Amino acid sequence: MSNRKRLLALGLTLAFGIVPLAHAEKADRDKPIQITADTGTLDQLKGITVWKGNVVVVQGTMKVNANEVTVTRDDKGNQTLVALGKPVTFRQKVEGKDEWIDGQGSRLDYTTITNLAVLTGNARIKRNQDLVVGNVITYNTDTEQYEVKGGSATGPNSGRVTVILQPQTVNGGKNSTGKP
Repeated sequence: MSNRKRLLALGLTLAFGIVPLAHAEKADRDKPIQITADTGTLDQLKGITVWKGNVVVVQGTMKVNANEVTVTRDDKGNQTLVALGKPVTFRQKVEGKDEWIDGQGSRLDYTTITNLAVLTGNARIKRNQDLVVGNVITYNTDTEQYEVKGGSATGPNSGRVTVILQPQTVNGGKNSTGKP
């Protein structure tokens, strides 16, 4: 493994191993799903639904906004969601805290088989003031592990990922310098 990859792996381990990870509201899974859009088609025999135009998907505290959302369901009940937008955005409350996770990308893919959510294209996830930016961000909703990849975009940070972490507070709300 190259030094660059080792440093990135170490940075991501520190970023997401020590900093408490976002635990999405578990109660959301048991809530009804509400979808609003300009148009929708449902094919119950094939298990495919397509929603287009200002699509909003709400389930409990989770909200997804997209230009188009396609949901497929196989005969075993496994579901796959593909959301496209400029950008696709989502927001969800953190379990047991008054905190929110906000994310965006050009595309969001999610499957219940692997429990992987993949944001692609100028992807970013923010929790409070902590931020992760890359071309592709993969999040496993079971293991709560992230993988962030850079892209081939041009510009000062081409092919790079960015992680911004705020200092952890200790001793009654003071950071490591002793200041509040």
